[in-house]
Amino acid sequence: MKEIIVRGYNLSKQVFHGMSPEQYLDLLEFQDFKCQLSGIEFVYSEEKMKFMDINGKAPPIDHDHATGFIRGILSEKVNWLERQWDMGSYGKLPKPQELTEYQSNPPAFQVFGKITYK
Repeated sequence: MKEIIVRGYNLSKQVFHGMSPEQYLDLLEFQDFKCQLSGIEFVYSEEKMKFMDINGKAPPIDHDHATGFIRGILSEKVNWLERQWDMGSYGKLPKPQELTEYQSNPPAFQVFGKITYK
């Protein structure tokens, strides 16, 4: 395993999906190490060598499935909810304004522009 140390974090087991390790940390810092929509905190685990949420899950990197561009880092459940909304799973229920704003002006675009999810 290749060792990846950035700003004192060993991110050797972190998945970046097209971002550099530095961009990943820049995005986390911009989001105040929290899910942009729920506020769930992401904490670094030395043992797992990656960031985790309160449920012990690595937070997924959210991306737009139509364009492929990375939008931000969300908690697992919020990422699932956001995807289900795009798929029309909620029928006539209106999309929450916070979700619309997040998708229109995602944190990743503000931090480093458009990077394709890999």
